[in-house]
Amino acid sequence: MAVSTGFYKKIKAWVTEGDARLAFRPFQVDGNPYKSAIFVVGAFAAPKIDSNTTDEGVYIDALVNGLLFDEMYGYEMKQKSREYLGTTYFIEWLAQQVNEQAVATYVNTLQVQNAQELKQAQKESPALYKRGQAIFQEVLEEFQPQWMILHGTEAVQQFRASFAEQLTDHYSQISKVQELEELGAFAELRYKNGNTVKVLACRSMSYYGKEGKAFQAFKEQLQTTIKLANK
Repeated sequence: MAVSTGFYKKIKAWVTEGDARLAFRPFQVDGNPYKSAIFVVGAFAAPKIDSNTTDEGVYIDALVNGLLFDEMYGYEMKQKSREYLGTTYFIEWLAQQVNEQAVATYVNTLQVQNAQELKQAQKESPALYKRGQAIFQEVLEEFQPQWMILHGTEAVQQFRASFAEQLTDHYSQISKVQELEELGAFAELRYKNGNTVKVLACRSMSYYGKEGKAFQAFKEQLQTTIKLANK
């Protein structure tokens, strides 16, 4: 996808905050995010891409170009993060078996190396931490997917806390992700224009592997649910 001037400016506002150059990874997709029906959402954007060796224009272009992103950053990220690798395989499965393009994003889009660094940022750089959360909300409102898949306990917890006032949570008493995984859409979130996104959950993509055998029941349920909804 070619990034228009207007869209480039919008993404640029999402990736940099003041002197914090390329501090955020607002989303990643291979194609037009406005045509993506599914968001695959982790807790935070890890591992971090080195902003000191990354050209801003290339980085922004790569966020909508899967081949470019993989060429520039993919190898190192796959080596460092099982979660990133599993998410990549899962999104490939969605494209091949569900015929849906998906956007990868995070409840907190601040780029960090790991959970410990995120906690440190929350204490030492609270403005950046909060901006990372706000960017996710802006991205969600901008692209308005029909489906959202939260993966991992922390993503579910952060999401519930961030959207408590907007969320219709049908199973608020259930906190275990593997139990939520069996329920299908456990919640709905209303956008500002009145549209809604159905929210599902599954285990962390770090457990997905190459073929996602441990996720087979979830994938079958998801496939059936989306096909029925699209009829």
